[in-house]
Amino acid sequence: MARQIWAALVLGVFLGVFFGGVEGKPDPTQLAAMADALKYLQELDKYYNQVTRPRFGKRSELVVPPGDNAWMEASERLLESLGKRR
Repeated sequence: MARQIWAALVLGVFLGVFFGGVEGKPDPTQLAAMADALKYLQELDKYYNQVTRPRFGKRSELVVPPGDNAWMEASERLLESLGKRR
């Protein structure tokens, strides 16, 4: 009984796909619209890459190499000079 149900289900799906009007090829107008959209997005990307400037170093952290105290000394001098101004 279960085999007959499965066979009928498989046969129904096969016939539905084969005779149901399901197309294997997309509509040519949809392909043209998709190509136009992709071309527009590529040109938009190219435009923004030329117009905008890169943001190097905006969110990078300062990494001081071990044994290099020049940054620490410079920052201490800066803080001392700012403290004297008040």
